Parts: sequence; C-alpha cells; structure tokens
Amino acid sequence: MRKIVAFPFRHHAGLVCAEARKMLTDAGFELLCNDTGEKLPPEAQHDMIKNAFAVVAGTEKYDADMLAGCDSLKAVIRFGVGTDNFDVPYMKAHGIQVGVIANYNAVAEYTLTLMLSAIKSYPRLDKAVRQGLWSRYPMRELSGQTVGLVGFGRIGRRLAELLAGFHVNILSYDPLMDAEAARARGVTPATFDEVLRQSDIVSLHLPANASTRHCIDAAAIAQMKDGAVLVNTARGALVDEPALVAALQSGKLSSAALDVYEVEPVTADNPLFQLENTALSPHCAALTFETNYNGGIIAAQSIINVLNGEKPVYPV
Repeated sequence: MRKIVAFPFRHHAGLVCAEARKMLTDAGFELLCNDTGEKLPPEAQHDMIKNAFAVVAGTEKYDADMLAGCDSLKAVIRFGVGTDNFDVPYMKAHGIQVGVIANYNAVAEYTLTLMLSAIKSYPRLDKAVRQGLWSRYPMRELSGQTVGLVGFGRIGRRLAELLAGFHVNILSYDPLMDAEAARARGVTPATFDEVLRQSDIVSLHLPANASTRHCIDAAAIAQMKDGAVLVNTARGALVDEPALVAALQSGKLSSAALDVYEVEPVTADNPLFQLENTALSPHCAALTFETNYNGGIIAAQSIINVLNGEKPVYPV
C-alpha cells in the first residue's frame, strides 16, 4: 500500500511546485489533494488526512479532534512558519513530527517595504496622485532612526541585516535572545519595555500564542514614543486593534504598517480602513515566487526525511 501525502489547503495548486510533487511521487508517495478551490469543512479535512503518512498544511486547524484517529500520520509540515493553528504538544505526544518552511527573507524584505512606506507616507501620496491631486505629505528618513525588533528569530535577524545599510540603531527583545547572533548583526539586546520606550519604529516578529496575544495593547502603546510607527508582519493577534486605532486617531502613533489582522480576511467595516496614516496589505509578505518554490522543496524533503527516520528540514 502506497503512503499518502495530503494537501488539504485550497491554495496548494498555485503554491507547491511541480518539482516538489515529483520528489514525493519519486519517493513512492501518493498525493491526495484538495482541488475544490474552497476551504474544506472539518469533516472533509479529517477524511483526507486520516490515512495519510504526512500532511502539507496551510492555515486550517490541526487540533486534537482533527488528528484523532490519524494513526498513520508521522509528519505535518506547515507551508509557512506560523504554527498557531497546530496543537504541537498533541502532535509530539503522538509521535507526529512537525516542520515549517523558510520564508524569512521574503518576510524581512516585505517588512522593510512596509516600514519605508509608512515613514514616507507612500499610501497617501499614491492615493493623491491617482485622484489627480498634487498633494504632499510629511515624510521621515530611516537613516538615524532607532528600530526596535520584538522577536529575533530568522525573520528578525534577516531584517537586521537588511537594515544595516540604512545606518539605524537596532534594539531587539526576544524571550530566547541569542546574544551572539545579535552582536554579529550590530543589534543591542533589550527588554520589551526598553524597545517600546526607545524605538522610533517598532516591528513585530513573535509567534501568536497565549503569552503574546495583545502584547501591543493600550498600556504598551502608552510606553511608546509619541509619533512612533508600528509595523506588524507577524500575526494579527499580537495587536489589540481597537487600541491601535485609538492611538492612530489621536496621533500617539504617527502611522502603522500592517500585513496581518486580528480577523482575516478583513471586512470593509474594519476601522483601520478609515485611517489615512496606515499602510495595509492582505497577509501576503511571504508570497514570493522564490519562497513558494523553495517552500515546496523544503516540505517535500522534510517528508522524505521523516520517511527515512530523520527530522524535517526546519523542525518545530
């Protein structure tokens, strides 16, 4: 009987490259795919994965109920890096290896793009020109600013490398701070409160979990510099959106640049859409051709590794 790799997420056809699929079929796997173009109901998702050896997962949930009875399952590889939709302790307790792909360069580049868009008032300038106006808005230079990175994993480290050419002062907080990695990139380790108080721009790079939810709330924003900028390309749950809206309306924060939101997809009544001092995008920071291609290869290799008694390329 051939071993099954399941692809339940609806975007797999456009994201996972043919070369990755061939790697799996050459290794003897049968591919079982969601080709409906729609998110599967939980029952259909469970039916797809219940006899699988491995799953290449999107943002759909993999909790204890979903995984119950999946006795053949040995690996779940997230086509991304966030695992807040995974019950990782359950997976590990049941011998299911968990892995992710690498999107750190794409997200770091996009974070820098949003950061510059916010301080240069780019969304407002673009809108004005399209309306036939010759309006000009205040802008700042990135050079000489203090940038605070909340989280210093692969994305935060790569962003620090990209920022090096801008001659900025970089602070970073991470509960598992690698001081040597920080020193190598000219980054000063700091406490969370120090990052908030001292940074002109605060950029978020933490996972979403019970301890990080709403780490940027009204109290945290109150500690930030007047006129500071908030950038979030991590997870929407990190930010209390009503508190952020209030800070943007009052001028406490000069602007915010967001790729992620508390509820996704966002709806037209989201108050953030009514504010001009925002740079917004639809959770797309990682969606580059390069990341998708390499992500497929990493996911396939991770599954082959587990088949051979090894760990995924990027284990959780």
